[in-house]
Amino acid sequence: MTTIKIGHAYEDVGVSVTIKGKRSFKAKKAAKMKAQKQAITNYLKRVSPAAVGSSCEKQLLDDRAVLIQRVTAQGFAQLDNAFEASYLVRIDDEKLNYRLEELGCGSQSGAAEVVMLIMEEPPTKGDIAMILNSADASGTRKLRGLGPFVIFYTSYQRAIRDSIIEGANREGLKLTRLDTISDFQRMKMSNDDPLVGVYFDNDTEEFAINRRLTSIVKNKFAAKNTIILYYRIASLYFDQVSRKLSVTLSISLHDLNSGETKSVGSQEFVSMIPEGQPGLAIRDGLADVASNAASLLMNRAKKEARRMSSMAQAKTRSVNPSTANVYVKLNSKRTMYNLKKKLSDNMVQNSRIDGENLVISLAAGVTSDEFVFERLLAVLEGMGINIPDKNIQFKESKCFIEQ
Repeated sequence: MTTIKIGHAYEDVGVSVTIKGKRSFKAKKAAKMKAQKQAITNYLKRVSPAAVGSSCEKQLLDDRAVLIQRVTAQGFAQLDNAFEASYLVRIDDEKLNYRLEELGCGSQSGAAEVVMLIMEEPPTKGDIAMILNSADASGTRKLRGLGPFVIFYTSYQRAIRDSIIEGANREGLKLTRLDTISDFQRMKMSNDDPLVGVYFDNDTEEFAINRRLTSIVKNKFAAKNTIILYYRIASLYFDQVSRKLSVTLSISLHDLNSGETKSVGSQEFVSMIPEGQPGLAIRDGLADVASNAASLLMNRAKKEARRMSSMAQAKTRSVNPSTANVYVKLNSKRTMYNLKKKLSDNMVQNSRIDGENLVISLAAGVTSDEFVFERLLAVLEGMGINIPDKNIQFKESKCFIEQ
């Protein structure tokens, strides 16, 4: 049986940086480091905008040695008293997004939780066939070649579903399985129904949609930011003459709230079964090729999933621009009062000393991480106060800082 190993995914990010002074070895070294940091920031702006300027970004910048695979110089130029350098920075997509998820700053977290479900669009009988002999090579008679697929169809569904979920998890995305939610258990069409929304109807001899399931999914998740990842078996067959196994899968994503649907294309995978192998080898082989095609296709689907998730986050932030609060506890109330006077700018709505804390209410649209890392820490450092990272804690729209 031919197998495939799905390698680590990566993304190349082009950046240009400027360093004051003349071109030199030292300037090149500084430019390369600056380019690595800028590449990670640029990447975050696309996959998880809410993480930009936060403690998550700072941690990723500190971890850049394990997140960046390589840096390739593209060109250098001297502009008066400034040295400009361009680089192509290869980021380990899998490691960075997994790290984001660990830090709680993934594309599905932020202003609101984004739920991702995995479901199936039905194939047709013409898409799924088994050619039994050379006389049948031009077509498949009614159910003659379809029977084995009907019997084992849930095996293919599970293999595809598990492969897509594994690929998503490697990239820091979390997909929800409906069969793990108790409210949906009673909607199974059979004991081994994986609840992806499609089953084979023996009465009509057609692949059918579980309408009751899809209706309840829409009702239950309508109030949430929900993205449905749909896969479809565009073709699945075994040619007994050539002993070839082949599958073509397609994936699309649908935003349940906005109604936007985006296709990421299709992926084919082919393998061979030697003669003399038992029937179970064909079943398992088809499950394998379907699984491998799904893994390859997820390399494209992940980017679209993150884009939709980020857009859902941005929409939530614009609709609910809640006021963020920062709580600062310093060793001296007099110092907190002096800090209060230094923070009267357009990022701050009001501030007051409440008990042991200086409570800073931020202006509408200003996030706590944005204020802390772009303004507050710089002011504190100017006052001779350095706050260690472990003393900065974010919780939803609040931030707690202690000297």
